[in-house]
Amino acid sequence: GLNYGKNYMEYSLADSKYNAEELMELGYKKIEVLPILISFDDYEKEPKKEIIEKYKDGKKNILFVGRVAPNKMHEDIIKSFYYYKKYINRNSRLILAGNSKGFEKYFELLKKLVDRLELTEDVIFTGHTKFNEILAYYRIADLFLCMSEHEGFCVPLVESMYFKVPILAYNSSAIKGTLNNSGVIVNKKDYFLISELMNLIIENEDINKQIIEKQNQRLKDFETEKIGDRLLKIIKTIV
Repeated sequence: GLNYGKNYMEYSLADSKYNAEELMELGYKKIEVLPILISFDDYEKEPKKEIIEKYKDGKKNILFVGRVAPNKMHEDIIKSFYYYKKYINRNSRLILAGNSKGFEKYFELLKKLVDRLELTEDVIFTGHTKFNEILAYYRIADLFLCMSEHEGFCVPLVESMYFKVPILAYNSSAIKGTLNNSGVIVNKKDYFLISELMNLIIENEDINKQIIEKQNQRLKDFETEKIGDRLLKIIKTIV
């Protein structure tokens, strides 16, 4: 485990400041932060047309991408969407893209919550998704909503930046570090307030534009060349 490994590691690389701090608490020394290297060329591949045709129908699409697991807090996403749908925009849907394998009981609880809130027709659980399907979901999304309680990095945030989808996320674990002054962060899970923010981000063109501009700036930090240069500098300090 991690506690055992610290006795043999002279240098460590973490993909976020949050993970670096966890290693530090465990007693690891000489820790450097290097973001995950993401192959952006893959995102230019052809998205699945059927999904775009099906969901590009005038409804506002709220998206979250991530496995259906308790730490992702899908229930908080669903409850936030409930207020948005009920009180602000009935012409909307929530798409939860991710596999529930291994967390079937949690998935069943989520489906019961959706039924109780009378959102059966409005909340889409995609299940396991192929890469071209994920590309399509990003292309039809009006907002990326993340209420996760624990993320070591959260690649979908960077993917949302790439596809110019505005991000609204709960401030936990590595979320703030990955966004780094981009997107919109909430410190409290006030579902009604979150629904109002969802509407403001989606409908206010000036605010939407400002958010996307900030996300575009942050996206540059994940360019292959920048991460490659950073890795080279780290290697030179070690050798």
